[in-house]
Amino acid sequence: MNREKIREKTMQLIYQMDITGEFDYEKLSPVDEDVCIYDKKQAVATLEAVRDHIGEIDDMIRASLDNWTFERVARTDLAILRTAVAEMLYAENIPSSVSINEAVNLSKKFSDERSYAFVNSVLSKVAKNIDNADAGDQD
Repeated sequence: MNREKIREKTMQLIYQMDITGEFDYEKLSPVDEDVCIYDKKQAVATLEAVRDHIGEIDDMIRASLDNWTFERVARTDLAILRTAVAEMLYAENIPSSVSINEAVNLSKKFSDERSYAFVNSVLSKVAKNIDNADAGDQD
């Protein structure tokens, strides 16, 4: 399974977390063909980040929304955003630009025709906020 497919399956599980209100991925019941996702380090790292840091991830998303409320974000877009932000904050070996690009691709596949621009805008602001925070830590 390639990295894009792993990310797609991970996003789908994060969507399931949101729908069920259960953010502990180990308590989810993925469909049989998706069970193998738990054997992928990339997926487990992202799922653990969402489980352990959902509040911080959602705060980063909230802080990056312009003229939009968190509650209005479509659940599919929210799952895509959470996946990317979890990677951006907690995956050391995935550059932010890759997470953003892959999130835009997921949005083009799973959301409406305008969502990709929304996802790109929000994640670009998240990346900028992360970069600014990192620069402040080094001062």
